[in-house]
Amino acid sequence: MIGIVGGTGDFGQGVAGRLRRAGHEVVIGSRTPRDDFIANHECSARSEIVFLSIPKDGVADTVRGLAPQLDGKIVVSVATAVVFRDGRPTAEPGPISIAEITQRELPGARVVSALHTVSARLLADLGRELDEDTLFCGGDAEAKARIAELCEQLVAGRAVDAGPLEVSRWLESLTAVLLNVNRRYKANSGIRITGLD
Repeated sequence: MIGIVGGTGDFGQGVAGRLRRAGHEVVIGSRTPRDDFIANHECSARSEIVFLSIPKDGVADTVRGLAPQLDGKIVVSVATAVVFRDGRPTAEPGPISIAEITQRELPGARVVSALHTVSARLLADLGRELDEDTLFCGGDAEAKARIAELCEQLVAGRAVDAGPLEVSRWLESLTAVLLNVNRRYKANSGIRITGLD
């Protein structure tokens, strides 16, 4: 079972739809459960792998409250360091990454950072193939391998291992670069890593 905490927006709905299409069981958590959404704590308890689809400012408090349900599980941090100033996207990273904050609050979980360069809007468009690669990082090799496999079911390209969890400091800021490219070219760009076998 795969859970998406805070999965009611485009990102969560897109990941859920694409993973269900690939044959996975997925539950979506919300602070206000209704219809197809269950409570975040129930979503976390029922799932083996949990994506955290929550804004960066709410990550620490949210995961601290879910720590008993997330202990020992693979937790995927997708939050970015993006903020908007005068309507323009920029990055505002902290002294440590959001993924590292997640790992600090969940010492018993296996945290992987992923999907920072994939557009939430495009993820939610289930009829569209995402012709791009995605980067991920983390400290647990088995957890990274499992998340790489899931990521490659979300995008048409590859999931590329970018190293240990601290690399998330730069991945979380990379989103701002792509948002500025998209503004300039009126596009929904992704990334490709070239030169790999």
